[in-house]
Amino acid sequence: MQLVNGQERADLTLKFLAPEQADVPAQVTRNLRPGQVRLLSRGAEGDVAVALPPADAAQARDVGAALVGLATDLGAQSVRVEETAHADALALAALATGDRDARYRAEARPGPAHLAVEGLPEADRARVDALAAGVRFARELVNAPANLLNPATLAREARSLEPLGADVDVWDGTEIEARGMGLLAAVAAGSATGPRLIRVTLPARGEATRIIALVGKGVTFDTGGYSIKPAAGMTTMKGDMGGAAAVLGAMHALAAARDRLPEGVEVRAYVPAAENMVGPHAMRPGDIYRAANGKTVEVVNTDAEGRLILADALAVACDEGATEVVDVATLTGAKVVALGNDVAALYSTDADLTTRLKASAEDTGEFVWELPLHAPYLKAFQRETLADLRNADMVPAGGSIKAALFLREFVTRPWAHLDIAGNAMKEGQATGWGVGTLVGYVLGS
Repeated sequence: MQLVNGQERADLTLKFLAPEQADVPAQVTRNLRPGQVRLLSRGAEGDVAVALPPADAAQARDVGAALVGLATDLGAQSVRVEETAHADALALAALATGDRDARYRAEARPGPAHLAVEGLPEADRARVDALAAGVRFARELVNAPANLLNPATLAREARSLEPLGADVDVWDGTEIEARGMGLLAAVAAGSATGPRLIRVTLPARGEATRIIALVGKGVTFDTGGYSIKPAAGMTTMKGDMGGAAAVLGAMHALAAARDRLPEGVEVRAYVPAAENMVGPHAMRPGDIYRAANGKTVEVVNTDAEGRLILADALAVACDEGATEVVDVATLTGAKVVALGNDVAALYSTDADLTTRLKASAEDTGEFVWELPLHAPYLKAFQRETLADLRNADMVPAGGSIKAALFLREFVTRPWAHLDIAGNAMKEGQATGWGVGTLVGYVLGS
């Protein structure tokens, strides 16, 4: 669905009820709640729906999603929305709901093609367009099946950001090993494709005084390796690169909104990409590898691979001068047990960074909850090993916290970690979760 400036005629028009509006039948307004949309009339000149004026952005998002659902049911191709408060939130939710990935279907799914929101300022329309495009890009990456999206093709997709003004560098296995990224190389060793490290840079306007690094886990498919997953747990593992998709989607949106980047802020995305497969060269439980920062890790569980590739990428981002780092990853099942699929876990070493991420997530309607970096839990990864760390202790309790503590061992800058396990996909479809939070965080920096 495309956001347009205006249209003379629309198949469906949404109007907002004024207090005690007398010309609307009582059966339409009875028990009408905030966020709901109801059909008022149908006619040759177009259908009309009504809703209560949204009191906040959350209600506007609900209205936007409900409006697209109604438009789809009615077969409306063009939708117009009367001027209202929080129009940008409404428009973005409508675009996200109406974005239907039809690449793998014989026929496109039905749904509205055009959306016009009256009174939406041009600057807001451009921002919504940019953010919607970033969410769409992230969703398409996650939705792509693993036979089409692997580390090499993910790198090729990242290069599509170059026409938007981003600089894209891709390291292959040889360069990765030369940089000492032994953990990323180990995870990818069982795959014929090999690893990639994708680095996307949006140069600062003027001299760079701050460098924000966004790091996204890019496991394009996760079998679990020799600690193999059961069949039911493997079916959604094309989505184990949801963190990478969020980071690349955010870079897509930020590139399209370059003029809004704070002066002096350079943004870099780091995506360690690998397939976690089995094979004659795959890592085994008990193997020890050296990370980019020199620390050694014993692989106790080959299905705890995401923290390995992130560790190397985090170390490289810090070594290359990042002044603050945020990583995003579908990392642990323990996070889903603790917070479910709607709320992401946030860990951070910096109070200011935490505040900015929380504020951005709330503004975007992406919910986060801060969990503690309880340092004593790291001891479980330091016992009974010849290496500096183990990558797991095979104890589910506190698993998300322990994974975050493992990652902290590889950062030397203010850092935050978003565990988005369960957030990246819903009912078999990608959500694009994280794009809005990251974009708002960067633009508000």
